[in-house]
Amino acid sequence: MSAAGTEQNLETTRDKVQNWLMGEGWQIAEQAHPDLAWLIRAEDAAQRRILVGQSKARPDHIHLEARVNIADDHRKKFEGLPEEKRREILWKLRFRLLLMNVEFAGVAEPMQAVVLTQRIYLDGLTKDNFIQRFLMVRNAVIAVIWSIMQDLEGVEPPAESTKAKTH
Repeated sequence: MSAAGTEQNLETTRDKVQNWLMGEGWQIAEQAHPDLAWLIRAEDAAQRRILVGQSKARPDHIHLEARVNIADDHRKKFEGLPEEKRREILWKLRFRLLLMNVEFAGVAEPMQAVVLTQRIYLDGLTKDNFIQRFLMVRNAVIAVIWSIMQDLEGVEPPAESTKAKTH
């Protein structure tokens, strides 16, 4: 395929993804990245952010990534727990994320940020498949936040993220 044809395909894919995200109510903004053909930052009403991009080196898939930064007070609470309890929290979170079918990094000590990723290959790129993968990442963000709330604060998470969307 020619360079112009490849560029056109990248733009078409980006436009599709942008329209799908906006249609689902996400606020989007484009960002520059030296290794990506395009990068979109999607943010929901609760200010959860997910980055969506297509690599120049691997243009056959779209990469989805979210980052949960661990607040200083939570990090200090975590570090103040006995070693056995810290290990239990980390293992529980690792298995929870594995069950959610997301790749992750940062579920280790010191716990500073958890990075959650998924990808979708272009040969399977439909709106349904994309949104399902995207929501896997979003739900993994919520799982990390709620796990921290449960394990370090002992409080119930807010119900807002569990409500069914009405149209």
